[in-house]
Amino acid sequence: MAQMYNLLLKLWMLTSIAVGKFSIDKIDGQLTTMELINKYGYRGQTYTVTTSDGYRLGVHRLGRKQGADPKLLPILIVHGLLGSSAEWVLLGPDDALAYQLANVGYDVWLGNTRGNRYSREHERMSPDDVEFWNFTWHEKGMHDLPAMIDFVLNQTQHPSQQIYYIGYSEGTTAYFTMTSNLPKQNAKIRLAHALAPAVLLDGVRSPLILTLADNSALLLPVAQSANMGEMFKWSEQQNGFVQSLCPPYARRNPCIVMFENLFGPNPQAIDMNALQALMGHLPAGASLKELKHFNQIIQSGIFRPYQEDYTARIVKPYNLSASNVPVHIYYGVNDWIVHPRNVRQFATLLPNVREIRAVGGKKFTHIDFIIAKRVKAIVYSKIITNLQNDTRALPEKFENVS
Repeated sequence: MAQMYNLLLKLWMLTSIAVGKFSIDKIDGQLTTMELINKYGYRGQTYTVTTSDGYRLGVHRLGRKQGADPKLLPILIVHGLLGSSAEWVLLGPDDALAYQLANVGYDVWLGNTRGNRYSREHERMSPDDVEFWNFTWHEKGMHDLPAMIDFVLNQTQHPSQQIYYIGYSEGTTAYFTMTSNLPKQNAKIRLAHALAPAVLLDGVRSPLILTLADNSALLLPVAQSANMGEMFKWSEQQNGFVQSLCPPYARRNPCIVMFENLFGPNPQAIDMNALQALMGHLPAGASLKELKHFNQIIQSGIFRPYQEDYTARIVKPYNLSASNVPVHIYYGVNDWIVHPRNVRQFATLLPNVREIRAVGGKKFTHIDFIIAKRVKAIVYSKIITNLQNDTRALPEKFENVS
């Protein structure tokens, strides 16, 4: 039996996996974001953006061959926890969000926040230093996003001096941290899209996360005593091993079981080839302190800065009423991380919600925003429609930029 399994695995490893919904190959799980962009015939560039506290972030830019439409505002897209810029190109040229935006003329920028595989440098520290990992998503909101936004504005020089922002999961957590605390940044964003916004989290339904949260008082001190700053580091060997454990022909492979317990069950929406390729990119690295911060939000039900000591004075919540950028909010009814009740509650705290929409029916989950078979029609096409409608509403002085 073991010999038969190994033979099937070897045969599969040698063949293309472009037999499912998406136009992707087996090798796509092993390529970098920039290699994927170049492979599918798009213009791509890599930049290094330095934050105000010294972290060097890798930012990827892509556009169609004939270049971006100069009338359109640039777009910054930011990934979730443990993710990377690969999330937005992984589904291939026919479906991935970054390519769809580039196809209609947008100048697309893909951020990588501190600590992931593309952002592991600092002016003074090494990832081998525990101090390098002394950050949460608060620092990503206060330093990473402003640095990336200012860099994009400086590079593109659009007369409006504004961008569009799209965030997924922790990409929204950092975004609402920034816009709640740094009012000047609000003026630089014309319109935002929040996908599965991880802001209020006391309604988490994932048994895996709830077990970890319930045992955090025991687990976190053990990790700290071992001087663990980094969690779930990306490596070619580790991610390649995970890929081998989750072949697309095995319908109940370990990745499916883990994803269902983490994000919510929706097996019919999962393209097995896309999932297997995703595991070549995920996890991409995070800090232990990020997980601790999320745990505090889960336990307290309050969106606020990290609290080092529970015996210290309680810190004030973030002032979400200061986040006044127009925003479209999309969520999944079957999201076991971000409960629909939490999304609706969170939306009432914002002053400028354009739309709050449950997408994909009753079974749509947290991870479906990235790899669901019909995510292009369910989510991405709606984003593009919103952006195009907004473009038509731009002031005339920006419509004929040469």
